Amino acid sequence: MTTASTASTILADALDDSMRARIAPLRMMIFDVDGVLTDGRIIYLDDGSEMKQFSVQDGHGIRLLQRSGRVEVAFLTGRFCRAVEHRAADLGVKRLYQNVKRKLEVYEEILAATGLRDHEVGFAGDDLIDIPVMRRVGWAVAVPNAASHVLPYAHYITRARGGHGAGREVCELILQVQGTWQAVTAAYFGELA
Repeated sequence: MTTASTASTILADALDDSMRARIAPLRMMIFDVDGVLTDGRIIYLDDGSEMKQFSVQDGHGIRLLQRSGRVEVAFLTGRFCRAVEHRAADLGVKRLYQNVKRKLEVYEEILAATGLRDHEVGFAGDDLIDIPVMRRVGWAVAVPNAASHVLPYAHYITRARGGHGAGREVCELILQVQGTWQAVTAAYFGELA
């Protein structure tokens, strides 16, 4: 029978000490949206509005990470879409930055507002616009479907593709490395935290 304590090592066991050292101090995880929390496709409706698909598993991972009480989640995206506003609200993500063409400037505003330092922030991205932030943060993540020029800037490349569980993978790794996985998942495994 799998328990929370044995399940907690599934992803994190594959990480070396240097990767764990990048994840352990994180207090914020920032996600790009298009291509990371979605598969990157944009569907235009006849009225000009956009539609996006989000993974339920990514959303649950974000909720679990927030439940830990240690890591805040933010969305930082180069496009504007009302669906992203709804997704952020649904997940309780308070820091939502849309239509951002210079992500590094907003990243620096986030640091100033929170008092966090680079090594306490992670960022998941997939395109050229994300590279300046990825170069600064303590833990830079890319999805395997990212633009090829982005991959060299990633400390970690997810197994799952953007929009298909990459966000969940990132959240679980943080929870496992920081030792909060068992506490936030105990109810699901029928264990007491």
